[in-house]
Amino acid sequence: MVPRPKNRDVTSILASGAIEALQLAVPLSKAIPVVGSTVEGSLQAVLYILQVKDIDEVKVKKQQCQVLVDRAVAITAAITTELMKGSPAMLVQREINVASLQRTLRDIQTLLEDLASASLITRIFNRGSFGDKLTQFRQQLDTAIEIFHITNDMGTEHALTRLLTAIEEGEEKNDIVFVKSLLGPVTAASYFARSPNSGCFPGTRKTLLDQISAWFDNSQAPHIFWLSGLGGTGKTAVSHTICERINVNKQLGASFFFTRDEADRRRVDLIIPTIAFQLASVNPAYRRKLSDVLKDRPDASSRAQQYQLDELLLRPLKEVPSLPQYLIILDALDECDKEGGDLIHLLLQKLPNSGLNIKVLVTSRPERSIRDMFKVTGLEMKMHHMSVLHDRDQSSVKEDIARYLAHHMQRIQVNNNITPPWPEDSAFNDLVLRSGVFFIFAATIITFVADRLYTPQTQLQRLLTSGNTTSRSQVDSLYLQILQTFIEDRTDASELCARFRKVVGAIVLLQNPLSISALAHLLEHDEDDLERALGPLHSLLNVPSNYEQHIRIFHPSFRDFLLNEERCQDIRFIIPEGPTHAKLALYSLKIMLRYLKRDICGIGEEIVLNSDIPDLEDRLRECVPPALSYACQHWGDHLSQVVHDEGVGKQLVSHLSEFASTKLLYWIEVLSLEGRFSLCIRNLDAAMPWCKVASPTVYSLVYDAYRLALDYHNALNISALQVYHSALVFIPNCSLLRAYQHELPGVRMTSSRTEDWDASLLVLEGHTSSVNMVSLSRQGSRAASASDDGQVRIWDTFNGAQVLCFEGHEGPVKSIEYSPDSSYIASGGADTTILVWDSVSGSKISTLRGHKSTVNSVVFSNDGRSIASGSADCTVRIWDVLENKEEKEELASFSGHLDQVTCVAFLADGSRVLSGSMDSTIRLWDLKTNSIVTVIDSASTVLSLAISSTQQSIFLSGSSDGIITIRNSNNFKEIGRLSGSGEAAAVKSLAFSSEGSRVVSGFLDGTIRVWNTSSRSCTTEYRGHSGPVECAKFTPDGKHILSSSADRTIRLWEAGIEGVWGSKDHVMVVQIPNHVEHIVSGSTKGKVGLWNIDNGSLVYEVDVHQGTIYSLAFTSDDKLVASASADHTIAVLNVNDGSTVTVFKGHTDEVYTVQFSSADTLLVSASPDGQVILWNMSTKTRKRTLTHTVGFGVASFSPDDRLICCGTLDGEIHIHDVETGEQLANLNEYPSPILWVLYSPDGQWLAAWFEDEAVKVWKVDGVNYRTWPHCEWRLDRHKGTPSVNEDDSEKVKYGDFLPADELHYLQEDGWVTLPHTGKRICWIPPSRRQPWLRTLWESRKGFFAAGSQIGTLTVVDLRSTLP
Repeated sequence: MVPRPKNRDVTSILASGAIEALQLAVPLSKAIPVVGSTVEGSLQAVLYILQVKDIDEVKVKKQQCQVLVDRAVAITAAITTELMKGSPAMLVQREINVASLQRTLRDIQTLLEDLASASLITRIFNRGSFGDKLTQFRQQLDTAIEIFHITNDMGTEHALTRLLTAIEEGEEKNDIVFVKSLLGPVTAASYFARSPNSGCFPGTRKTLLDQISAWFDNSQAPHIFWLSGLGGTGKTAVSHTICERINVNKQLGASFFFTRDEADRRRVDLIIPTIAFQLASVNPAYRRKLSDVLKDRPDASSRAQQYQLDELLLRPLKEVPSLPQYLIILDALDECDKEGGDLIHLLLQKLPNSGLNIKVLVTSRPERSIRDMFKVTGLEMKMHHMSVLHDRDQSSVKEDIARYLAHHMQRIQVNNNITPPWPEDSAFNDLVLRSGVFFIFAATIITFVADRLYTPQTQLQRLLTSGNTTSRSQVDSLYLQILQTFIEDRTDASELCARFRKVVGAIVLLQNPLSISALAHLLEHDEDDLERALGPLHSLLNVPSNYEQHIRIFHPSFRDFLLNEERCQDIRFIIPEGPTHAKLALYSLKIMLRYLKRDICGIGEEIVLNSDIPDLEDRLRECVPPALSYACQHWGDHLSQVVHDEGVGKQLVSHLSEFASTKLLYWIEVLSLEGRFSLCIRNLDAAMPWCKVASPTVYSLVYDAYRLALDYHNALNISALQVYHSALVFIPNCSLLRAYQHELPGVRMTSSRTEDWDASLLVLEGHTSSVNMVSLSRQGSRAASASDDGQVRIWDTFNGAQVLCFEGHEGPVKSIEYSPDSSYIASGGADTTILVWDSVSGSKISTLRGHKSTVNSVVFSNDGRSIASGSADCTVRIWDVLENKEEKEELASFSGHLDQVTCVAFLADGSRVLSGSMDSTIRLWDLKTNSIVTVIDSASTVLSLAISSTQQSIFLSGSSDGIITIRNSNNFKEIGRLSGSGEAAAVKSLAFSSEGSRVVSGFLDGTIRVWNTSSRSCTTEYRGHSGPVECAKFTPDGKHILSSSADRTIRLWEAGIEGVWGSKDHVMVVQIPNHVEHIVSGSTKGKVGLWNIDNGSLVYEVDVHQGTIYSLAFTSDDKLVASASADHTIAVLNVNDGSTVTVFKGHTDEVYTVQFSSADTLLVSASPDGQVILWNMSTKTRKRTLTHTVGFGVASFSPDDRLICCGTLDGEIHIHDVETGEQLANLNEYPSPILWVLYSPDGQWLAAWFEDEAVKVWKVDGVNYRTWPHCEWRLDRHKGTPSVNEDDSEKVKYGDFLPADELHYLQEDGWVTLPHTGKRICWIPPSRRQPWLRTLWESRKGFFAAGSQIGTLTVVDLRSTLP
């Protein structure tokens, strides 16, 4: 609360208020064009008068007084003049209202004249009197000014209002532009982009329209209305008219009119961005909320579908106070891409249950897939009774069609001066009868009869004599009659038909509609001639007079007619799909060859994200014409439809070869800039089969580009320039690199390239802890993953995109399984529960409780009716999936194992269940008798089981000793082993291929093996994971293998290859010495290597340890390097030759970290054995041991070597005095294993990295450590750590912890950034780095180095990127 002023009279308070008001008004008046500078000067003069506090203080002289007199007069004149500038009706009132102000100013003028004429002595003795009068005048002037502002300054007030309105409108416009730029909505899908005449004919469909309106107005009605109907029955017209009605009351939230004609308008993944943008356009409060989300997450529109729905739509809408009721319309749902249907289901399920006052009208054809979608999870029960257009009262529909025909026929009759009655009743009734319930037929009749090339009477007669057939045949006959009419009696009919097939063939097979101008550009055709070719077809095509507007087919049935030989009875008009696609592919290649170039939009070489490019939309509009954009988006789609013996085959190969060798990278750049990078993968995947047959050379280039797009999709999706700055830098020595060597950037990888692509096609990153299991949907297009981070994620196996992420378990998720029909997903967690999820929406359907410990395994029976689960509580339980309860009880529970159950599996008939356990047994349970059938002993812990769906007589078991045993499923006797399986580590996973001829196994040592079941031999071994392979499975088609690992990644491998792929010896850790001439590496096989930093060549490699090297450290003079290993030892080597100086032994477990003191006199090591040991470098002996019951993960010296900081595996940080060993502080504020600790160079800050990727910072004040807020330097976390105290000073930045020469930082998602600004420089693919650990990479003086999973080192020269 502001305190009252003391020792001031009311007059001074009022005067000061007036002064403040005028001080604000003077500069403001400059921005008001209506008022001008005169009022500005007058206000300044009044302000001057008011600020005269004491006559004696200002030493008023006569000349000064005269100036004031003159100004007072000027004020009166100026204000009077300005205020009299108005309409005559306002002048009288203004004149009255201004009188008070004029009188006050005249009194002031008189006072000042008296004062100016008085002598000095008079002014001195009468200053009190003058002061009283002036005070009185001040009060009067305050009142006059107040009246002046309220009643007379209406022009100024209006101008200010307009100014504020303009500012607000400008802000709104900027917000809308910002939101639009990041969402990339499909504006053409909106109701507002449609022709105003697209709705129902006035007076028709009244009952249906009223029914839908009543449903929308009824707050108790279900939130979904499904209007279905056959093609041509007028569904879209109904949607359009409902939009008109609802928009009158500003309640139309959004609309999406699907169509097969346009790629964007059939893409499901663009629905949420489009709906969000439209809602943001009508609701400012939601727009502000959405804008905040997009500022934090610029890539939100390209993230998982569930994330888009929750973060772009539902959550911001819920935060809007008093959200009005809105309607969302999804029209022609049957025309959207079927493979993207997950989001539709997700939207229609979650929106009605969100609590938002939003309803959805859905229209579609009555397709079974859509009906099934509503049924899957009970959506049908929450839906308004659906209305089927073609099943509605047919007499009512025919009346509507008759009304429509009567109106338009009368208009034709009047416009053409036809003598009534026309048409005759019999003819009119015939037209109504022919139309049936199809408005499309009636509409086509009208356009045909109204064709100005012929008389209406002639056209009508043609119709009436064409015969009367079924509804579809009637439409086909009408189409054919229209086509035949335009070549009737033409001597050049064959030429016209050829032009028709070229132009209209392109129109009906285009993936997106084009304008006359763009289509002519693409087809290399004259615009005017193309328009003339379409002239006679106005009754079938919407051909705008504006050459820049899109040509559209009136109804999809016309396209179907032209492509179907059985329906189109005149061969001259049939569009041959293959040849037409071939020509479109050829035209697309030609235009791309002509226009594509590097930096087509003139962005320059500055490394920026697409979202940071100013005016990108304008640049694209100017530099990428529509025809070129179309070609970039769809050349592969057309090529995939081409038969190899088409006439243009040789031309296609020639142009494709030139395109692949000279334009591929520029094509990727364009699609990334357009926000359509996913189309790169789609086009290349579609084109590869054709290229493989047509040309091995072209195929090689296209395949390389496909692998590049898969490997670098995370980077290229948000930054087009990374195709040069990242992809070209790291790709193998392949044909693509050789073709585009000239495009290599300043960023340079000095280490050697591989000679071929990695065997893993995709690496899916996102989980923050071990990925324990994966499961594939029935078609293999989706993969579900379960992780220790507590999340279940759904992935698109085609392009690696994350589709969904749902959380429900309280703790790690250990197992996951799709149901046989892929409708459900079951997951088992460490929280003892099994959750059953809807696989499409991610909503939780039921919770299965009963286990007392971690659920290690869940599987569905083959019929999908039951779930079997195995738990660490040593039990196996059976559950009824179909039981309609949210909380379900088990059907049966089996006890008998003496240790935790690791895996379960149903036998083929579903009546028996196998279970494997850590008690080294396999048990068979009978579900009919709820009893045990047999116990099978194993030599070691049973970790995995596999049942073949085709070879029902056998099953496999994998154990901790690495042996895979084959058993007879009838008598359960061992009948063999997979050859050589005992040579590997523990078998974590087993799975048969769908045909049963192969088995894939995942091992503890990170390898994956494929076995031939007939020969029982290993055919393929994959090495690439840097942690245990927790799960490996074949895709349903057997072409790929999906694996998950403790290294937090999921990988997709090519399954059709043989041999050994990858290296067992990974570079685990690297260090760059101070002189930056070499790099030292430590490998998983215990080798220490020295590498030349300039060319990446290996100087030497020595065997030092018997296990993985986890840490390296240099002395300050770079002469010695210490290595910490899994073999419990620390070795110290001479850097020059790799010779051993000493080996420290004393730890009883793996040694995780090692570090020299700054004076090189001490060495510290940390181990999970509970010891941190200080070693004396002079005596090569142990100086001191610090202990902890749980174990240590890291230890580090303070910059002055006085303190040692130890991070424990239970989340504590111990600070010890180096000399005495005394513990000075214990920081235990975060219960997660600590991976790394780091003091800032000045010793003022301490930072810790935890296993769950959290980062904590403390301010160091002697022995006092205080938690401190810090800026989030991870780019994938949009919000910083909350402040402990909002009054604290500025948050700590990552740059505060860096040595002066550490100039780059590797984000956990693979981006190398400048640490002080967060600017992205390049993206390193997973194969070229170790996942997630801060300790596994090094940056110094512009060089970056990382261990890799391909068995070698990655070294990058980034000096060209430094500021």
